Amino acid sequence: MLIIVSGSAGVGKNTVITHLLEKYDNIKLIKTCTTRVPRDTDKDMHNPYLYLTREEFEDKIKNGELFEYEEIHKNFYGMPNSALTDVCENDCHYIKDIGVLGQKNIKDALAGKAVVLSIFLTAPKEELIRRLIARGDKDIDLRISRMEFEMSYVKNFDAVIENLDLSKTIKEIEKLIKKYEKKEKQLKLEKK
Repeated sequence: MLIIVSGSAGVGKNTVITHLLEKYDNIKLIKTCTTRVPRDTDKDMHNPYLYLTREEFEDKIKNGELFEYEEIHKNFYGMPNSALTDVCENDCHYIKDIGVLGQKNIKDALAGKAVVLSIFLTAPKEELIRRLIARGDKDIDLRISRMEFEMSYVKNFDAVIENLDLSKTIKEIEKLIKKYEKKEKQLKLEKK
């Protein structure tokens, strides 16, 4: 199973992912290729990125090594093709922070091959601004300006969760995972 977590900047995607990774041994992180500069907090989040120069990233695009990629906030983010193979071939669950455009492409690519649970996290704009300030973000206006665009894709997701209380958010996600594990068992039976 692949668990996709999306949402606007500051909504807590990586915090949620980190908590799930620490709580469950059978959930593995798919690392994202990115051109963004590392943040101090990345170390606390199981190092979710493979940092590349813009040239290295463009080479991966040219060589067809990325399943999906998107430019967000002046930086590239992308998912290696090898990650899709891992999701289809291994029994553990995988989790990834994916932009709203990549979510649909990945769900379509894995249809009939693996179960995908896509979750969109939300929070009020004022809360997002507060969180971005607290983490020392310098491009708050740029990050918030993308929020309306991202919210227009909410209908594509399996679940929308307001992330104001981390423990409640985790409990809701755990219920969804159990529900989707049943779908995963059914898919495995159909493949036999």
